[in-house]
Amino acid sequence: MTSQPAQPLIPASQIARRRRPPLHWKYAVSIRKRWHWLRRLWRPDREIEDCKYFGAHFQIAPDDIIGNEMLLKRFEWLQIPAMIRACRELQPAAFIDIGANFGLYTCILGRQKLARKLIAFEPHRWALGRLRAHLALNGLGGVEIHEAAAGAARHKAVLAPGKPGKSALAAIVAADPDGYEIDVVPLDATLSFAGQALVIKIDVEGYELEVLAGAKNLLGGNYGYAQIESFEERRAGQVIAMMAQYGWHLSDRIVDELIFRRAAF
Repeated sequence: MTSQPAQPLIPASQIARRRRPPLHWKYAVSIRKRWHWLRRLWRPDREIEDCKYFGAHFQIAPDDIIGNEMLLKRFEWLQIPAMIRACRELQPAAFIDIGANFGLYTCILGRQKLARKLIAFEPHRWALGRLRAHLALNGLGGVEIHEAAAGAARHKAVLAPGKPGKSALAAIVAADPDGYEIDVVPLDATLSFAGQALVIKIDVEGYELEVLAGAKNLLGGNYGYAQIESFEERRAGQVIAMMAQYGWHLSDRIVDELIFRRAAF
């Protein structure tokens, strides 16, 4: 493996967050809001909706925070197309979905056959059930599912499940009366890629630094595209610095997602 020239470290504050959709998009969302409001009046007992999103099929609850945004066709409307473009460019050996939830990204990329292997990490019991159901709904077999959270070292932790309608906000905490024990595994002890193109998504509600601490070999030994959600500005700076140590540079910032790239070596 040849050494790669050092990439400039760009502070997150110097990359503008892209947030606002174009005007025509806002009009379309407004129309969809009214349509779904009428549907709910007509069928108030309908708890699950069939939804096609970026070519993949899902069964979602309209009162779920993500489900509602998907019905309006605006959930991560910048992030998902950017990742699709990256996959088409890189033709990655694997898409690694850390914090896969019900399989939104995994199903979209899998349905479009954009990665040779699909790997999902998800410790949330409810989300795991939905993940498997959506994989079956989309005819995606052979997905490597890890019923664990990714972290710095192998250990047990407590997962606080999100409130009803907010399962995506489940998080690892010190203690929680409604929480339960889960396994945490380092990516370096779980995955073995070397010198390959990878596309990675990390959405772990504040646990991203621990995930990166356990992925030194994975990130240092491969290249590609990585999307890491990081809400808090100080933590985002730490994520950028850690990724730079592994040879990845910040290339974009979409809402709360930091986008990193590393060129082939």
